[in-house]
Formats: sequence, C-alpha cells, structure tokens
Amino acid sequence: MSETGLVVIGDPGRTAAAIGPCAPTYFPDSADHELTECAVPGAQVRAASVRGLMHRHKREPRQDRFSVVYDDATSTLVIVVCDGVGEFALSQEAAAFVALDTPRAYLMHRDWHAAVAEVNRRLADVVDCAPHRTRLLTTPDHGMATTLAAVAIHFGQTERLASIAWAGDTSVWFLDKGGWASLTDEKSDGDREAPDSGRVQALPAVSPRLTVAQMELTDGALFVTTDGIGNPLRDAEQVRDALAEWWATPPDVFTFARQVGFARKSHLDDRTAVGVWVS
Repeated sequence: MSETGLVVIGDPGRTAAAIGPCAPTYFPDSADHELTECAVPGAQVRAASVRGLMHRHKREPRQDRFSVVYDDATSTLVIVVCDGVGEFALSQEAAAFVALDTPRAYLMHRDWHAAVAEVNRRLADVVDCAPHRTRLLTTPDHGMATTLAAVAIHFGQTERLASIAWAGDTSVWFLDKGGWASLTDEKSDGDREAPDSGRVQALPAVSPRLTVAQMELTDGALFVTTDGIGNPLRDAEQVRDALAEWWATPPDVFTFARQVGFARKSHLDDRTAVGVWVS
C-alpha cells in the first residue's frame, strides 16, 4: 500500500493520486463501488466492481455490472459479469439488464446459447424503449451495449463442472499453484473442451454468436473479470504475481474491493472481478 493509502502494483502514475472523490454522476442508480461476499457448499465467493478513474473524472457512471446467484435445487452457482461499451452513453443500463436477467434465463434453459439468445431479445426491447425513459440527465445519445462473461458451476458429489460463456473481451481466469490460466481464449487447454464457436460482438446483436467451453474445476480459484482486470492480467507479469499472492486465499470483501481497484499507471478503466475459491 502506498503512502496515499492506495493499493498499488508497480508505478501508480500521477492520475490515481490526483483524482479523489469527485461530483456524483447524473445517474443515481450507479454507485461508485459494488461488492458482495457469500459462501455456498464447496466454495467461497468475493465480488467487487470499482468505478474507473477516467469515469470518475468525467462524471460518468461505472459501466461494469455483476450478479451472483445460487440455485439450491441443482447446487449451481451462476456468475455474470458485464462491461458496458464505453462509446455509448447508456451502456451501464445494458450491462445492468444483462447481469440481472442472465442468471434467470440460464437456470430456466440450462443452456448458454438459449439463455443469451433470450436475454439478447429482451435487451433489444430495452434499447428500443431507452429514448422514452425519464432520466436526470437529458442526453441525445441513447445508445447502449455490453460484453458478457458468465459461468455456471455445478457442485456435484464427486466433481465440479463449470460451463463458461463469453461475448467480447470480458474474461474468465483460473488460479492455482501453477499460476494463472485464461479460460476464455480461442484454444483448447488441457482437459478443457475446445470452444464451440468464434468470439462475438457485444449485446444486443442481430445474430448473437456465443463462445462456450466446459471444464472440470480442480482446487483453486476461478475469476470472472472485465477488461479493467483482464488486460493487465494478460499483459503484465507484475500484475499476475501480485494478484496471485493476494488471491491465493479469499480475502475479506473490503480488502478484495481495494485490491480490485489497484492503482497502476495508464489503467484507468472500471474494474470488476468475481472470485470463486473452490476446495
């Protein structure tokens, strides 16, 4: 931790120290930070979403959203993480809708393709109605879109099966004693089955094409992240080493949130991570 109280990885840059609390956004449903923790049979969960420095500086809302749902009847944990596309003014609404609706759709269909197809259709209706909704801020731009990464983990008596789906650059990672492994690339890895389609555009889409992969989870931790975490994880060994040390075991949720919002030069985007520690 730096002298300013920031959790830092490498060079924090000047922006992290210079941008403190700013004026609130014009979107009262968009908090700067969102966090939760829970425990289910076989796993501990920590989740945090932190508004990026650039959004804070520009008085723009946090466009990341997440949801965590556990279905007792089937012992299935469903995690959804969405990253609103920054070029559109209302993408936080798309991210919020998809994060909210996707667990319901998956638990009904038990299939990611069917679930996301339904959510995509419903999101298109949300987009069509966007110009007619009343907001504190009047904006001529009512565009919205979001990426998606989702994981359904079934905790069986003898195995833990994860079904992973993603659209865009939102990503899923696994951490064990061997280090970090990306689960949302284009290639088959070890016992993981090859994805069944190519990477896709953001939602809503005229014809959404979803990438889905299946794997059996061993002991370790699975993380669903937006690119505010995924990009530095992919690009910087220093970040991989720091997060591997911090997240070898589940921290308390407030510490986890501070770590998700780590300061690092040039990384100014929203940050969201949902971690599932299985054993």
